[in-house]
Amino acid sequence: MLRLHCLMPAAMITVISGTNRPESRTRLFADYFVSILDELGQSPRLLDLADIHHGYVQEEMYTGKPGDPRLHDLQREYIQPTRKFAVFVPEYNGSYPGVLKLFLDGISVLDYAGNFNGKHVALIGVASGRAGNLRGMDHLADVFAHMGAWVLPNRLPISGVENLLSGDELSDADTKNALRLQAEQLIAA
Repeated sequence: MLRLHCLMPAAMITVISGTNRPESRTRLFADYFVSILDELGQSPRLLDLADIHHGYVQEEMYTGKPGDPRLHDLQREYIQPTRKFAVFVPEYNGSYPGVLKLFLDGISVLDYAGNFNGKHVALIGVASGRAGNLRGMDHLADVFAHMGAWVLPNRLPISGVENLLSGDELSDADTKNALRLQAEQLIAA
């Protein structure tokens, strides 16, 4: 039996570092994930919430009125054309950072259906503690599911992050392998 294999273009993947904390360890893990995706033949893009301004916090943000054009630009560049997301989410107070929620709220009033509906999302928790932000990933999974996203079932908790790094580099082989498996699952989704 002859089988034809169609080469499908790689789905665009956006990796989000979900904190605005300067010099965050979350960014180190997100950067490593981007490098894995590159090795696997993808062309990922990184959206680091620490690199963007948050001046769009204003009443107009919630009314659907034209707000800050920079927020619209981020949405058009990193969110709307993307089919798959990897969101690195540090633990803040037993959940995920408010800046990530603010960003999601800000773009949702601009184009609710075009952001995450029908798209795949991988969640990676980053924490100093031993639970790897499982609770925060659950909270965030509920938000993404509410917006119509397909959250991958294998959420990856990364715990005790201080012990996984040598300077500014990920050095733990098990964590590297787990991130590679997560990347492969996202690509296959």
